[in-house]
Amino acid sequence: MIEDKRIRTLEELKVAAKDGLDCFILLNGGISSSKHIWYDPDDDHFEVIHMIDGSEEWISSADIMDHAKSNIGLAMSKGSLIKD
Repeated sequence: MIEDKRIRTLEELKVAAKDGLDCFILLNGGISSSKHIWYDPDDDHFEVIHMIDGSEEWISSADIMDHAKSNIGLAMSKGSLIKD
């Protein structure tokens, strides 16, 4: 069931991504945006690989929740970040 796979908070994301997380963001119209996310607790940053184009980024916990800098925090707040 998809409800059991939703990541809704930063703390849930940190735990799920500590060993690497395959996930996706549900977009309008049933389209999804696949990502692989690792969390590094030593420097409180995430490495995000965007599977659609292979691009990578390092982003802090604060910035991942900033809707102007990342769509991941917004997806969590809407219940749209799903473990794959």
